[in-house]
Amino acid sequence: MRKLLLLPMSILLLSQFIYGACSQSGKFWQGQIQKSKNIETFFINNYNCKNSFYKHLKNSEKLYYDAVLYPRGLKKAQYKNRWFTMSIASDKEFFKTFSFYNNYFTKHKNSITDRELHCFQKQKGFPYPVAKNRFYTELQKRGIHNDVSYLYPLIRWSHDASGRDMALSRERVEKAEQRFGIKRGKVGDNVQFARYIAVFDTDYEFVANQIALKLGIPYMDAYKLLVIITYMESRGNIFASSTTGAFGPLQLTMHYYMMYGEPNNPFNPRASLIKLANKFIHYHRVGKTLDASVIAYKSGSLEKCQDGVGRDSADCRYYYNYKRLMDEMLNMNTKIKISRYMTGKAYFRKDMESLNRSYNVNELKFYEPYQYAVLKGGVLNAQARDHMF
Repeated sequence: MRKLLLLPMSILLLSQFIYGACSQSGKFWQGQIQKSKNIETFFINNYNCKNSFYKHLKNSEKLYYDAVLYPRGLKKAQYKNRWFTMSIASDKEFFKTFSFYNNYFTKHKNSITDRELHCFQKQKGFPYPVAKNRFYTELQKRGIHNDVSYLYPLIRWSHDASGRDMALSRERVEKAEQRFGIKRGKVGDNVQFARYIAVFDTDYEFVANQIALKLGIPYMDAYKLLVIITYMESRGNIFASSTTGAFGPLQLTMHYYMMYGEPNNPFNPRASLIKLANKFIHYHRVGKTLDASVIAYKSGSLEKCQDGVGRDSADCRYYYNYKRLMDEMLNMNTKIKISRYMTGKAYFRKDMESLNRSYNVNELKFYEPYQYAVLKGGVLNAQARDHMF
């Protein structure tokens, strides 16, 4: 009985030890934030004091904190993995750290033909061909076996040879759930979506400007396009995941985040928006309408849902929801009005611009999908020229 009484007392003393060392001073915590490389590093290093520092965060900092950790209830490692993911501007670093996202190449790399491998090696400047086994062994030795940027053409060719592998998709989802505390199929609520589009407003603004320029449409139409698609995909849940292996706020599948241009961290809003933008720009180049592009992004087909055909399918409901929201917001020309209409709330703040968060500074050209065509050569060279900006 005495041991049973001592246990809760020990837990109480331990919690006092952990949290007792945490300052209750707002000045102290704001000073620590100023000293940190970025806000993500501060959040990582001060996990044990999160209940103390949260009360003293500025409104913009709280919005960011809540947006990334939605929904709450994360374990320590999951909390830190999320902030690490938000802190790295390098896509390569993401895939090296969370190497399970490269499980497709790991399993199917031997499906690449010798001709393809030697073509790749020639493009990389190898003086002579290197056999598969030796090549893959050297990749491992040099620590670049998960450098997906370097391996990009080989990943594409392994997929061309082996096709979809849903078992590997499920494996990626399961491991992502463990590492990031993801709740499969969970989308954001109205509060989450409102704070998400406010926190990442500069990213949406940049990509919307690029789409407007490339497609020849008004900026606000481009902005509404991006916001509506994000709303329908995830409601702003940054770490959203589907049962079929789509990740992030734009729900990018492996086709997009790994193979449609330079591989990107699917949880990075800017990189994901750029992947979406590049796809829409491609459709525009080949003469497709914006409406056709929306349904193609969802279903992979440019012909679905035209003239009311298949109206009750999931893909067509997605398309008609997009059309409905665009029509309903036709005369809305401010972000605040759009946010309030969609969620009942708006969190856009001037101090968001001074938030010391990490930024992906890549532009559309960085992720454009023509590199694969150039490397593969032959008939695809013409496609490469068509894709160039």
